[in-house]
Amino acid sequence: MSDTESQPKSEEFDVFLAHNSADKPEVRAIAHQLKERGIKIWLDEEQIPPGRSFQDEIQKVIPLVKSAVIFIGLKGLGKWQTMEVRSLTRMCVEKHIPLIPVLLPGVSQFPEKLVFLKEYIRVDFSKSTDDAQALKNLVWGITGSQSSAQQKPTELWFNGDRLQQFHKALLSAFPTTAKLKQMVRFKLDENLEAIAGGANHSEVVSNLIEWADAEGRLEELLTAARKDNPGNPALKRFDEQMRGG
Repeated sequence: MSDTESQPKSEEFDVFLAHNSADKPEVRAIAHQLKERGIKIWLDEEQIPPGRSFQDEIQKVIPLVKSAVIFIGLKGLGKWQTMEVRSLTRMCVEKHIPLIPVLLPGVSQFPEKLVFLKEYIRVDFSKSTDDAQALKNLVWGITGSQSSAQQKPTELWFNGDRLQQFHKALLSAFPTTAKLKQMVRFKLDENLEAIAGGANHSEVVSNLIEWADAEGRLEELLTAARKDNPGNPALKRFDEQMRGG
């Protein structure tokens, strides 16, 4: 029996995210939103351990995915992504599974060499990775259900130790009050100075967490922080720990 055939059913993934490494920040932001909605994604940086062959790992997982997303950024397809697209296109045709082209911010149309993708209905994140309608369409394309796009994140439980970890993660992701203020304004539609003052930045972060706790918005604050800084390792680690990822 081959390695692929011996994989248990639980190892299947809802979607394979094929992308150019140059588009990592945008892809991470969208991937995070998909995971919030209970979708099991395959993203190379999360699934391929050090010391493994990139090509071998991709070939092993492709038969185990239920759908595939082809991200198209400003720099077009990357070297490995081109290989992924060939394999995914063939598999999607043979297995009759969704192949979803996704236009990333700044891209309004398909590159000329990818005209074959025009046969598939695309999802347009050309304006922003926070586009709610685009995300809804993407979830619909992956799951085949419009109702699942409305799925809300599971309520998270914060105890004293987790609040302390959250404080450290926020300090890492937003090292200055100015950056934190911007995130709170753009993602929570709140004025940081009005809801959380303090003698220093650490105290401001503590007061922000206390405010979110009192308002029942701790999970919303975590989600907003991840969307604003999806690449921060401390915040990512804390978020995955909270969600059991």
